[in-house]
Amino acid sequence: MFQPASLKGDSPTPIDERIRKKFLVLYIVIIILSLIPASLFEFWYITLFWSETNFWIFFIALPFNVFLSIYLIQLSAILISVLFLKIIILIHNPKEGIFKRSIEDRDYFFWSIRNIVKKWPLYVTSSNPFPWLKNRFTLRFYGVKIGKKAICDNSWISSEFVSIGKNVIIGMNSTILSFAIEQDNFILKKIIVEDNVLIGAKCILLPGTIIKRDTKLSAHSYTNHNQILEENSIYRGHPAKLYENG
Repeated sequence: MFQPASLKGDSPTPIDERIRKKFLVLYIVIIILSLIPASLFEFWYITLFWSETNFWIFFIALPFNVFLSIYLIQLSAILISVLFLKIIILIHNPKEGIFKRSIEDRDYFFWSIRNIVKKWPLYVTSSNPFPWLKNRFTLRFYGVKIGKKAICDNSWISSEFVSIGKNVIIGMNSTILSFAIEQDNFILKKIIVEDNVLIGAKCILLPGTIIKRDTKLSAHSYTNHNQILEENSIYRGHPAKLYENG
């Protein structure tokens, strides 16, 4: 099972090494394309301000230049990856289920390709000066639903098949995995966290988990596959069991 290495890491997007080698060029192309807008911006900036009369403006505006360049690279990476994803989804539409962990299995194969496409933008946004953009902003581009006033900045969230409701609090180092690899099987199932749910620190939600509204999951707990945590209750343990109802 995959575990977060640090809070600075990107969202969990593991890639089968066999597929990574075949599509390394795709990954490099996405990086290069995402750097083009920032390169054009830098060319314009240097051309405009690097002169005897304007050199002081060049240095005064340099911090703003760096700031804008960072966000230009990140936004370009996201938009380019979304464009590639739309093409990939036209070829093979993602779906939930239990599949074979084999490159011959189209669902596993295209899941790895989607992760290749998302890897670079998720990496650069994880280094954002405003870290909340990694989850609340970036993941929404990939179809992850995150409700208003949800706090999930210090958690690890899969980049697809996840729905988080309003007023949800997800504790530090908690992990939401809509995928799992168990021996020769690959599992991909949607995780649903309804409104007003509180998830403690270092919890793990496994594929298919549904947490109904107003429920609390105590720290250091984890759920089973396809587990349903009922409404207005408290769960804790390994795996999570009902501790208090209502």
